[in-house]
Amino acid sequence: MSSESKVYNLILAAMTSELNALKRIIKDKEDVIIAGENLIEFSINEENYLLGLGKIGKVATAYYLGKIFSNVSIKRVFNIGTSGGLKNSLNISDVIIADKVMYYDVDAVEFGYNLGQVPQSPLFYTPDMDFINSKVINPKYNIVKGTIYSGDSFVNSIVYNQYSLLHEPDGVACDMESGAVAQCCSIANIPFVIIRSISDIVTKVHNFKEHDDNLEESSTNSALVLLELLK
Repeated sequence: MSSESKVYNLILAAMTSELNALKRIIKDKEDVIIAGENLIEFSINEENYLLGLGKIGKVATAYYLGKIFSNVSIKRVFNIGTSGGLKNSLNISDVIIADKVMYYDVDAVEFGYNLGQVPQSPLFYTPDMDFINSKVINPKYNIVKGTIYSGDSFVNSIVYNQYSLLHEPDGVACDMESGAVAQCCSIANIPFVIIRSISDIVTKVHNFKEHDDNLEESSTNSALVLLELLK
């Protein structure tokens, strides 16, 4: 059966380290090219999956998803990877499963929209919570559910203090892609799930070094929790 006639679940990673963390775990995989993009095809429990290396940032991620959505049928999108923690109570490698996704750097308030709301779009995007809540995840993983905020900056203490939405009590993590994934899926009416593992705490000094030091461990944790959801 050709890829054009199959229905897939798409797993999207933003960075090579995140993709490799999952690639090392899955078996019986095959390299495929769709819309000029290199992806990995595999199956779990009679479900077809494509694992792809997306892009960093909102626009590049949206462009990537648009190409994939235009060429194959996608049932659900899973976005895995790392994120910065917004709360000092979080620990490195805690796994965040988003129950809401918002932008922290969108401001059209002067036109009557809420802070963070893209004009003519909802204030926030809701992942596929029915799917998430139907799964049992091994308690050895420390799972935290909450809002993930997205923007086009690597968030450090300076950026954190510039954007008031990052201080909202429901916010647990921030990244550069989840908002684009959520918005594209909302437009295309495709359910989505966001799984991110904490690589750094954004309010700490030199959190970029913490991010680099913990990238592999955190990436692996997000991949392992994804596999828990796919059982």
